[in-house]
Amino acid sequence: MTVNLWTKHFMRISVANLLLFISLYMLLPVLPMELAEQIGLKSEQTGLMFLFFTLGMLFVGPFHAYLIDVYKRKYICLFSTLLATGATAGYLYVGALRELFLLAAFQGAMFGLATTAGITLAIDITHSGSRSIGNLSFAWMARLGMVIGIALGIWLYQMVSFAHFIAISVGAGLLSVLLTSMVYVPFRAPIVTCLCSCDRFLLLRGWVPALNLVMISFVLGLLTAIPHLFTSFTLNETTFVLPFFAVTVIGFIVSFCCSRIRLVQDKLFHTVVLGLFLFVSALFMISYGMFTLVAFLVLGIGLGLVTPEFLTMFVKLSKHCQRGTANTTHLLCCEIGIALGVALTYAYDDMGQILFFARISALVALVFFAVFTYPYYIKKKVR
Repeated sequence: MTVNLWTKHFMRISVANLLLFISLYMLLPVLPMELAEQIGLKSEQTGLMFLFFTLGMLFVGPFHAYLIDVYKRKYICLFSTLLATGATAGYLYVGALRELFLLAAFQGAMFGLATTAGITLAIDITHSGSRSIGNLSFAWMARLGMVIGIALGIWLYQMVSFAHFIAISVGAGLLSVLLTSMVYVPFRAPIVTCLCSCDRFLLLRGWVPALNLVMISFVLGLLTAIPHLFTSFTLNETTFVLPFFAVTVIGFIVSFCCSRIRLVQDKLFHTVVLGLFLFVSALFMISYGMFTLVAFLVLGIGLGLVTPEFLTMFVKLSKHCQRGTANTTHLLCCEIGIALGVALTYAYDDMGQILFFARISALVALVFFAVFTYPYYIKKKVR
C-alpha cells in the first residue's frame, strides 16, 4: 500500500519549519553590525552573540526528552517558537553587551526546543513506512530555510530600516506559530524518562560524522557573515540588488533534483565526495574572483548534495527509537559550525583570510570524510 507522505499536516509542519529557519537565519548577516552601532561596540564583540546562542541550544538539549514527555509536544513547539520570535523583537531594545549575550542565549534555548520538538512532531504525524523520506524532506526544508534566510537578510539589509527588518523576521516566526497550531498530532503515550538525558538530543555514536559536519557548516558560517556578498544590475533604468546567496538557493534546489538520480550503487559515498568537491571548487572560484555567480550556484549544489547524506548517516547509525535523536544531532552540528564561522568572520576584517580559512576547512572536511567518516559509518551503522 502506497502511503502519501505529503499530507496537509506534514506540509504545514514542514512549511512552519521553513519559516522558523528563515526568521532566524535572516538575522545572521545583519545583527552584529547593527547591534554594534546600537550598543556602541565593535562588531567582533557583538559577533560573539552566536556562540551564546549555540550555548543556549546545548544547555536546553538534555532536558528536551523530559519536557516533551511531561507536556504536550505540540505546545512545547508552539510556545518555544513564540518565545524565540519574541526574542528577535527584543534586539530592538538591547542596550548593553551583557543584555545581548543573555538574549542570544535565551533565543538559542527556545530555538533548540522549537526545532527538536518540531522534528518529533514531524515523526509523529508520518506513517512508519515513510519516516525515512519524511526525515530527509523535513530536514531539507530546514536547510532551504537557512539559505533563503541568509539571502533574504542580505537583500533586506540594503532595502529597509533595521526596525522593519526585525518586523519581517518576527512576521515569519508568527506565521510559523500559526501553521504549527493547525497541525493535528495523534496521541502518543508518554514515556517515563529522567529529567536530564541525551535521549532525543545527541547521538553519541555519531561523533565522527558530527565532527565532519561541523567542519562543513563552519564554511557556511564564514560566508554568511560577509554582508557585502551581493551584486547589482540595471534593468530598464532600475537598479536591482541580488545577493549571491540567492543563487545558492537555486543551486540548493537543483541539488535536490539531482539527488533523485541514482547513477552508482554506493550513492552516499560518491554523492558526498562530489558535493564536497563542488564545495571546494566554489570556494576557490570565490577566493580568486572567478565567475562569482556561478561559484555560489555550485556552492548551493554542493551543500544540497552533502547535508542530506549526512542525515542519512546519522539515521543509519541510530537505533530504532533514536530517529529523532539522529535528526537533532544533525541540526545541532550545523548550528555549532555556523556559529563558530560567524564568530570568526566578525573577528577578522580581512576577507582574504576568511576565505583562506574556508578553503582549508572544506579541504580538510573532504579528506576527513574519505579517510575517517565513511569507514567509521560502514563499520558502525545498524540499519
